[in-house]
Amino acid sequence: MNGKSKPYAILVFGAPMSGKTYFSEQFSEKFNAPYLNLSELNEQYHVSRKVGLILISQIAKCKQTLIIEGAIDTEKQRNEVRDLLSKAGYTPVLIWIQTDLNAIKQRMRRKYKTLEEAKTALAESYQKIEAPAEHENPLVISGKHMFQTQCKNVLLGLSERKIATKK
Repeated sequence: MNGKSKPYAILVFGAPMSGKTYFSEQFSEKFNAPYLNLSELNEQYHVSRKVGLILISQIAKCKQTLIIEGAIDTEKQRNEVRDLLSKAGYTPVLIWIQTDLNAIKQRMRRKYKTLEEAKTALAESYQKIEAPAEHENPLVISGKHMFQTQCKNVLLGLSERKIATKK
């Protein structure tokens, strides 16, 4: 690509309330990168997956690093987004945010009115999530660390991958 490196497509994945949105928003702001939350678009505006994929393909035309969160809970969904972005000239990277179950439960209690609502929402969410397959090679970060630490770990992981691909 004219001596330029491919832009990254940062795909942010994890359990509900693990810190995906916080990380994505902070990373987007720090690096002035477009950020698209597919789940939020669906919940607030009833944007279908098909329209979400069209939005991704249009945003990908900017050829700058971008962050995508939500609606990538299964390997099939992640592959669909990765393939689209790879064809658009991006290097997709999966960021898997992990947080312990107790922290997730505490965060869920703050979001929902009752403990039962929180338990139901958590159970429904966990049924839909597939852990990344080994070949997806996710960068794993903690949802309990401060953003500065998360960012440092992601940048280090990206640079290590860039070095590894040059060998």
